Amino acid sequence: MTCKHCGASISEHDVKCPYCDSYIDHGTANNSYNNGAPMQNRQAFRVQGPDEPQPIFIVISLLIPLFGFIIGAVNISGGHPKSGRLYLILGAVSFFLLFCGTFMFPMMFMLPFFHMK
Repeated sequence: MTCKHCGASISEHDVKCPYCDSYIDHGTANNSYNNGAPMQNRQAFRVQGPDEPQPIFIVISLLIPLFGFIIGAVNISGGHPKSGRLYLILGAVSFFLLFCGTFMFPMMFMLPFFHMK
């Protein structure tokens, strides 16, 4: 058998090439390799429970926009797109209102003072 990484002649029973230290894929289903190193068996991340928005997360998403963005992304990547989109939208709305309340709203009251002569 020939090593796919370095081309050296190796035994068919070797798990690792003695010349380049790369792991050998023998084509069995239980061997998983990534760039010459064995991969760990990883399960996909899943959010538990039904895809229904939680009232506490809705309130917190409105109060803390960053939390809405984070929990929305976690829910979408965890398989709950309905609630994840809601948290993202609420976080964006909350951020917009916070921005307007902090910068734009006070400017409206200051405009008359800029036009005085």
